[in-house]
Amino acid sequence: MPQASQDSLNLPFGFAYIGTHFNSRVVEKKYKADNGLGNFFWGFFSLLLLGVIVYRFKHGEKIWMDFIYFAFAIIFILSTTIKEYAVTELNFLEIRFILKLFSKNRRIAIGDIIGLQKIKKNQLRVDKVRGFEMLRVKESEMDPLIAELKERNPRIRIAGED
Repeated sequence: MPQASQDSLNLPFGFAYIGTHFNSRVVEKKYKADNGLGNFFWGFFSLLLLGVIVYRFKHGEKIWMDFIYFAFAIIFILSTTIKEYAVTELNFLEIRFILKLFSKNRRIAIGDIIGLQKIKKNQLRVDKVRGFEMLRVKESEMDPLIAELKERNPRIRIAGED
């Protein structure tokens, strides 16, 4: 990446410029996650709780405890739902969540990936040096993700290819 020279910035007192040039940007490739039926079931449970709250409110009962259950369900849904998978400039496959309350973004070093296998139309098994990871990617973005990982690490073996 291009570096700006200290002379072109005219920094006072001999301060040095540390960083990248203002025109450079971090390149990430993002792939949408497919969370499957899990979100559907949690959404159904949340609507059921909301129905209980409305029913109890209409009948004059106390609803504060039910409201706490409903709020926790919504927060749990948002914090466990995977938003996207990103291949970062530093050669990491990063798993990003919608709300980073209970879980933080996980990173998989692309150099630690030894194999890839399509399990279903939207499910990818990533074999690592130690263990494996299951990714649920949109069906239309599965092949570009595999191609990007293979380009970043040519040693990755893909099941079904020789």
